[in-house]
Amino acid sequence: MIIDITERPASHCWVVCMDALQVNFYTLGEAQAFVGQLKARIEAPHVWPSVTCRADGTRPMPDRQTAYSNGKRVCVDRVE
Repeated sequence: MIIDITERPASHCWVVCMDALQVNFYTLGEAQAFVGQLKARIEAPHVWPSVTCRADGTRPMPDRQTAYSNGKRVCVDRVE
């Protein structure tokens, strides 16, 4: 993710750009505080949730699909 702070002189605000997402702030200090907290959260250690399968061996997926591998049902996490 590309995180950048730019000044928008016409509207007298600061913009934090995170890839295609833009968030406006009134002061540079507010923008820098937001970026600092965002980077701290991104760099923080994350624990992957444990996969719990249902009794029939399937796991519900967001788009209601079941994954198959070599003809057998398996539990998977969808990655985008």
